[in-house]
Order: sequence, then C-alpha cells, then structure tokens
Amino acid sequence: WSSCSWPGPEEEQCYPPWQVQGMSYYPRMETAPVEEVGRVWEDLSGLHSRTCAPQGSSPATTEPFEFTVMSYNLLSQDLLVANPDLYAHCFPEVLAWEFRLRNILQEFQTWQPDILCLQEVQENHFWEQLEPVLSVMGYSCVYKRRTGRKTDGCAICYKPARFRKVSCSLVEFYRPEVELLDRDNVGVVTLLQPVTPEGSEVWGQRSKAPPLCIANTHLLYNPMRGDVKLAQLALLLAEIDRALKPWREEGVQCPVILCGDFNSIPYMPLYQFICTGQMYYHGLPAWMISGQEDLSHKLNQRRLYAPLWPSSLGISDNCQYFAVCDKKKKNGKLQYSHKCLLQFRFCEIACTRPEYLVCIPGVTDAKPDPSKIQAQALKSLPEPDPEKSSSRNTIFHGFDLTSVYSHYISGTEKREVTTLHCGSGATVDYIFYSAVPVNNRSQRGGRLKQDGVLKLMGRLSLLSEEQLWSTKGLPNEVFSSDHLSLLAKFQLDHTWF
Repeated sequence: WSSCSWPGPEEEQCYPPWQVQGMSYYPRMETAPVEEVGRVWEDLSGLHSRTCAPQGSSPATTEPFEFTVMSYNLLSQDLLVANPDLYAHCFPEVLAWEFRLRNILQEFQTWQPDILCLQEVQENHFWEQLEPVLSVMGYSCVYKRRTGRKTDGCAICYKPARFRKVSCSLVEFYRPEVELLDRDNVGVVTLLQPVTPEGSEVWGQRSKAPPLCIANTHLLYNPMRGDVKLAQLALLLAEIDRALKPWREEGVQCPVILCGDFNSIPYMPLYQFICTGQMYYHGLPAWMISGQEDLSHKLNQRRLYAPLWPSSLGISDNCQYFAVCDKKKKNGKLQYSHKCLLQFRFCEIACTRPEYLVCIPGVTDAKPDPSKIQAQALKSLPEPDPEKSSSRNTIFHGFDLTSVYSHYISGTEKREVTTLHCGSGATVDYIFYSAVPVNNRSQRGGRLKQDGVLKLMGRLSLLSEEQLWSTKGLPNEVFSSDHLSLLAKFQLDHTWF
C-alpha cells in the first residue's frame, strides 16, 4: 500500500458526491473493507424475546423503532501536528488530513448511523468540510468548540428524518471561579424525539414519543488529574439531569445514551462510578481514578478529599444542580434573596409544626397535608436508593447506565482497545446506555444490568492491541484516527410509548 500514485484528470471526475473542495490532491490508496481487518457486526438481537405488539394493531403498523449511534474521536489535525512523536510509526501519507478526511467520510457513508457523537473535531474542518458533507447526507449538527485556545470540540449530528431536536445544552467545563475546573473541555447534551411514522400505532395513545437524551463529551486527558475528570463528569451529569427534569416531573422516564472519550480505562473508579451510580473517593490517589498510567511509585501524590468541589459550583453530591444562596451583608446583617429562600419552602423543618404553637383560629390552625408537601418537596428528585448514604465522601448519580461493549474480545481473554498510538493500546471511548439493575452481581464486580426500554440489538466489534499492530497501528490506511469508531444499534421497547 506504500506505493502511491496520484490520480489523473479522468479519475478525479469520478469522485463520490461527498468529496468537497480541497480534497482532490491526496495519495491514491486503496482501503480494505472493515471486515477484512477484523471488525465485524455482532448481532445481539437473539438475546431479546420478540417484542409483543400492542393489542388491536396490525403487524404492518407496529414495526419497532430501531436506530444506530456512532461515537468517534476523529483526531484533530492540529493535535496530530503538535504531537508528532505519538505517530512516528505512521507513514506521512496516512497522516495527511485530506486522506484522513476521505476515509472518515467513507466510514460515515458505509454505516449511515442515525446519530453521530464526534470528539476532537477541529472547528475549521467541521464548518468548512465535515458539516457541509454531513448536511448533504441528511444530518443536522450541533457543535461546541473547546474554550480557550483549543481548536477542536465535540459535535452531535442526527438525522431529522428520524429525530426531532427538543432541546440542546452546550456545556463548558471551564469555571474560572472553581480552581478544580480550570481546563477547557466541553460537552453537548441534546434531547432527541423519535419521529412518528405516518399512520403508525407503535406509539400507543401518545401523539408524540418521549425524547431520548444523547450526551457527548471529551474529558481531560491528564492521567494525574482524576479529580478534574470527576468534576467535569459531575457537571455533565448535572446538565443531563436538568434537561430531563421537566419530563421526570410529568412522570416520564427518558432513556439516556452517554458517549465520548472519557480518558479512563474499564473497571477503574471513574468507569465504575458511571456504571454503579456511586463512588467513595476520599483518600484515593488522583491517578487511580482513570487508571491510564500506574503512578504509584511517585512521591507526594495528589489525593482526593471531601468535599471534592466547592458548594459555590451549585452541584450536589448527587450530581444535580441546586440553588446557591445569594447572601449579602447589609448593616452587619445577612440578607438572603427571595429565590434563595424559596428552596426552603418545603424542607423538612419548614413542614414541622412547633410543639408549643398557640392555636389561633384562622391563623395557626391550618394543618398541612404531609403527603402533598412531601410530594412537592421530592417532585424533582429521583427515587431514593436505600444503599446510598449521605456521606460527604461519596458522590452519586441517578442514572442506571451500562456499557455497550464488554471490553474483551468475544470468546477470549484479550482486551478490546479503542485507541492506540506509539504507546500501548487502551479502551477510553465508550457508549453507555440506560439499563435495568438486577439483584446479582457480575463476575468482574459491580451490579449486573439488563436491557430495559433501550434494547441493545448489535454492535461493531472492536480489535485487540495485537490485531491493530498487525495493521500498522493507528492511524493507518483503513482507520484514519488514533481511535476506533464505536457503533451500536438500539431498539425502543413498545411499552415505553
């Protein structure tokens, strides 16, 4: 494949329709199909019993709603150029952006995912080349560039023919008032409502289906700053919670799909926090949170202590936003804003009648209904978990999430990897989705979960480190990033509608 030839004028006229200006002069390399280098589609539909159709509906009008999600770190060209040592094993031709762009677009064209979650998307490349082509392919896109001087960011692209955007939140993790959040990483949270097929009865009595929450992020890379990664993740989870709050108040539970490059390997504390919903962090070395490198030999290690982030951030230990009291001093006395005081309206102490309160007809004889008050007080909170404590050394979240991938090559003890450069390979990219916990525990620790509203129907297999080195590492002539794309197919349960 190293003997490259430039295309002649006649060949240039036969480029696919998604080629854009500035892509005409790249080495003519023939790329092998994905299946030839070990990536195959794993059909998991046999793990689910056939979904029962609603009564009174015909088979023709009850087709299940299935969709695909791809998560892909594209490798920003600016970062590639700034870190040439990581790609010393690669031929210069495969590192050229024009060649990489062609392969990336070809991968989009091959799999045609309904939702794309992209990381390390360089801003000028996105708006000048990627977005115009994706628009032609039928996508609408939301993009958020990293803050500061960084030139890349995250994007969520979806097909309007299949989903309607309900809301979108662009999340900046940089908070100048919080020392812990001094990095420029970002995230995107969207609510996407499945588009109802004309005349379909699959949605039950609802005229519209509830939305899916799709979140995408790229957490800090630094292996020594697990505390920063956790704080960034807490911010993202708080944004997801805020987006779903109006629906939860109406009794609608919306499934969550969380994608991205989390810069953390499987079964380490950050990963376990996502999958189990809780994490005791007090005293842990910061490097251990992500487990990217073993830094146990280093002296004077940074450790995590409670509280992990200041209350001024406005995020609780449950990774939910709360109102921060706006207090001012005037004439030596503290004064609180009306908005601040409203949060105490239904708190426990406000609903307790003083023991020696004098009963005055029409004034103090009113007796509040505890059930109504409690319902209003807990309206915006998730169901309480008896296993959770109120310890300030532990953080929680209310989403039951599990990974699309098992992190081991099927039938072997070889580990899957999602990224590889001149160093060793590792899994740092994930697609997490809403699942239902079961009582027993998995062999590798943590609570076992089974599919609920979202059913995992299939996934594109990953590769081992040995397999990737046999294809000359990453990037190569087939895979044009130092990360592999993740692709999953889901089905929405009929009972959800």
